[in-house]
Amino acid sequence: MRNFKKAAAAVLALVSAVTAFSGCSASTTSSGTASSTAQSTGETQKQMSENEDVKSAVENVSASEEYKDIEVDTKIKWMAWWKIQEASPAVELFKSMYGVPENNPEGYQSEEEDDVFVNINVSYDDRYTGLAKLVQSDDSPDCFPFEINNYPYSVYQNLFQSVDGVLDFTTDDWADYKDVIDMFNWGGKNYCPIMDLSINTLLWYRTSVVEQAGLEDPWELFEKGEWTWEKFLEMSREFTDVDNGMYAIDGFNPENAFIATTGTPLISLEDGKLVSNLNNGNIEKCMDMLRLFDDTQEGLRYPREILNGWSPSYNEWVNGNVLFFEDGTWRYEEHWYKYKKKQKWDDDEISFVPFPKMDGSDVYYHAMKQDSIMLVAGSKNIDGYKAWIYANLLSTKDEDVKAAARQQLIEEYDWTETLLDRLDILKDPDTFTPVFDFKNGIGSDIASTTTADNPVEMLTKYPYMNGETYVSIRESVQGQIETRIDEMNESVS
Repeated sequence: MRNFKKAAAAVLALVSAVTAFSGCSASTTSSGTASSTAQSTGETQKQMSENEDVKSAVENVSASEEYKDIEVDTKIKWMAWWKIQEASPAVELFKSMYGVPENNPEGYQSEEEDDVFVNINVSYDDRYTGLAKLVQSDDSPDCFPFEINNYPYSVYQNLFQSVDGVLDFTTDDWADYKDVIDMFNWGGKNYCPIMDLSINTLLWYRTSVVEQAGLEDPWELFEKGEWTWEKFLEMSREFTDVDNGMYAIDGFNPENAFIATTGTPLISLEDGKLVSNLNNGNIEKCMDMLRLFDDTQEGLRYPREILNGWSPSYNEWVNGNVLFFEDGTWRYEEHWYKYKKKQKWDDDEISFVPFPKMDGSDVYYHAMKQDSIMLVAGSKNIDGYKAWIYANLLSTKDEDVKAAARQQLIEEYDWTETLLDRLDILKDPDTFTPVFDFKNGIGSDIASTTTADNPVEMLTKYPYMNGETYVSIRESVQGQIETRIDEMNESVS
């Protein structure tokens, strides 16, 4: 059995602190932060330039009664593995409504006098242990990125506090996201002020590679309602040529996104409690399909553990040897647009498509990324947190700000109008029924002490990466997983 400790180490060693809910980018939203499993270590983060259109747009936005009289005297302490983008629309909007806080938090200094934030940088590997040390020493940051991969376990560990009494989700400001916020309620309390929803991960492809292989354009299939598991598997088999190093798919965790297309997460959060869905028949069906991609079966996936030290290969995709690359929108801003310029590709060369719909399903389910920021336990700047949340919320709702943010993406990262139009389609609530999987939110401390393999990850990785059956893995780990679920549910009973 392959050891996925090596895989995790390789991923963390390679992947950079890039973008998502718009740190290094604005990644289809206009916020000033980022949160991504891809943001783990290393590469220098590109800082956005000040944008006069953004500054002009935010001047006409006003706060509602509940938020307009907030006074923020002290700069906000932000802890993450990347820095806040001070030139982002959300930060500019904050400055327009509340000004620049004059005081630095005790013991800290902002980089620039006109910064709203003090950045407390931490490595991706140490982000939660570092946070815990500050909380326990009464030196808490105010804000920390929300990660579904550690929720609600991070609350179970007392790292974050409820926002009930800080934010009122019953007002019109929150109407667009109230239903989703309720889906993240843990033990009857709200911790996640979700300010935007966007597509979680995509299947990136090169248009010319698809054409040269004689395949139908995946986006056109999606538009016609014909983008299904069956069509994806058919294209994968047609493209793959193991002897000549041609593979259908590469990426970090496509198996997780495929599970979401069944409409049933491995672990859901219902009425404030975790629920195991490990016995779901559609999940079994999905994993049986993905098992075919391993090199012990049909070898449809790029064998990254053999050819590239467990890491996905951007070059193989760029060179046309991999049909699909699974990743979020931040991959365009961190890698693809740079390759586009270097290779002198046409604007329509880089494209993407959402994950395919489950065969026979009447509903199109998809994993969605929720943009949220956690209020750290022990924060001493509640008003600063509240104002920052509201600035983020407004920056995703105001049409002028959104238009300016869109133009900022085009100028900073060479996004095309076509791709941004497609992202708008994928963000439309009528396009997908969102699925949120809390499978990694039960804590990594239940992982094997000898291999570091997490039993929840084994359920999806071992079929896709080892060719083992989902049912056989489930039999070995289900008891351990559901015992932890019971323990966590009991803590909020």
